[in-house]
Amino acid sequence: MTMATPGMVLANDFEVGAVIHPVVAKLGAPELTEGFDEGQMVITTDSDLAQRHFAQGLAKFNTAWEFEAYRHFCEVVKLDPQCLMGYWGISLSLAGGYHEFFAERKAAIDRMLDLLEAEKEGGKDRWNALETGFVQGSGFLLTDGQKVAGRTFEALARKYPANIQARLLALTMQRDGFDRRGNPLLGQRRAEDGIRKLLETHSDDLSVMAFWINTRCQKPGGAVSMREEVLPVARKLAKVNPGYAPFHLMLAEVEARCGNFDEGVKAASRATLLYQGYLEKQGVAIYDCDGLIRAQLYQADLLFRQGKRKESLAIAQELASRRVDEDRVFSKGASLLMWEGRTLGARLMAAGTTREEFVQGQDIMGSLKEEEWFKEKSFALYYRDALAFYLAVRGAIADGQLEIAKKLYDQFLLRVQGLEKTLPLASKTSSYSNWMRAMGTISMLLPELRGILADLGEGATKLTAGTWFRSALDRQRAPANLLPPNMPYPMEWRLGMHEAGLEKYAKAASWYLQGLDRSPNHPLILADLAAVAEKLGKDGEAAALRKQIEEVTGRELD
Repeated sequence: MTMATPGMVLANDFEVGAVIHPVVAKLGAPELTEGFDEGQMVITTDSDLAQRHFAQGLAKFNTAWEFEAYRHFCEVVKLDPQCLMGYWGISLSLAGGYHEFFAERKAAIDRMLDLLEAEKEGGKDRWNALETGFVQGSGFLLTDGQKVAGRTFEALARKYPANIQARLLALTMQRDGFDRRGNPLLGQRRAEDGIRKLLETHSDDLSVMAFWINTRCQKPGGAVSMREEVLPVARKLAKVNPGYAPFHLMLAEVEARCGNFDEGVKAASRATLLYQGYLEKQGVAIYDCDGLIRAQLYQADLLFRQGKRKESLAIAQELASRRVDEDRVFSKGASLLMWEGRTLGARLMAAGTTREEFVQGQDIMGSLKEEEWFKEKSFALYYRDALAFYLAVRGAIADGQLEIAKKLYDQFLLRVQGLEKTLPLASKTSSYSNWMRAMGTISMLLPELRGILADLGEGATKLTAGTWFRSALDRQRAPANLLPPNMPYPMEWRLGMHEAGLEKYAKAASWYLQGLDRSPNHPLILADLAAVAEKLGKDGEAAALRKQIEEVTGRELD
């Protein structure tokens, strides 16, 4: 008998149930989706059905449905408890911090490493070098981070050029984002170029198309290239796979980034219906279907930008009123609902101008009592309170009560600092990514508010508003993770209004145009750009812009 190393779980000691969360165990086997087996890597297993579930799990992980991927990988190890790559798939689909399924992920990682160790000690050669390379890459991901893991997968991709998965992981794990001007850094540029080349030779591969959309949607602005390079791919995915909800959610994101509001609403609505059908058919809870919440967020955001506030705020109200089971607070769906869904109405109404609108935003966000926010388990309440004071400042400004506004701003600042202090604990929770997005939002709103207050002053004080708005612009980030923008307007709009207030109409027009590159066809920006065009004597351009607003909103202007 082989001696066990510390922490090693031998085959006769291991229970497959250790890697399958009770939430998943009660659901049974997931459905096999037509076309999702094609082009996926072959693994070592004696079960043809396990091979098929692995292929489905990998494809669904690649196409933004981690929960369904996890279900398929669980099915793999149920069918073949000795399948190394089944456990690798579980560890991949459950990546992240201390989430609800963290214990199952740890058990899968331990099992994966133990199988490798047992093979090594027994002198066996069951798994091929590609499979062991994938496991080693995941090991580096845990111990050394994405870049080191990315280099491991890059070496695998060079050794096995026919393996698309290794290439995709290598490229995406070595991305490094964009500079302050929105230009891609070296790793980001390499990822875009590499996936573009893969798309040229594998134009029908679902995983390659999904990775292309995800990578390109990280870029701030660039509406023209988005329409030319990404939109056709997103539309193709949704058309070829009409019953697959994530592809319609991806399409909603791309249509939104291109300024196609009608098409975006249709895609988001379609995704919503498909996710709801999935919940009913499979018996899955909303906590395990964050895609549904993302689809509703996009639907509300796009309707709001079209000027259809009643329909938009109805969705926001429904999300804000949805209760969460305390036992599932640490699930992906609950976290997204509490941080994004419940605060959506408040963030949308920040685009308003009257005290009544700001109060309405507060009311929507206050639909549930404080105890429903589970302060002992989630920091979302801190975010709610910060946004409530932000709207209170805006309301006081709208009423012309500047001294009260300044005092409320101090209270807003205290709430922001309160949320900021929760970082050490938040970083160890399942809601860390939501915390990061929330912190990014209010860190942007701080200088924005200072700018709005300064803009109401005179002389040197008024001139500082531009500096504050630029600071807010520097903190603005492109939407990511299939979520709409943090706020319903870009900070370039604020800068445009500031310059217009100083009667610097050419500068204002420049900022508005930059805002339209980030948020194409935004009616608020188009309207202000039309007003500036008139000031510059460009009546024909102003008329064309107003016509554009009518086409975007579907309503005739007075």
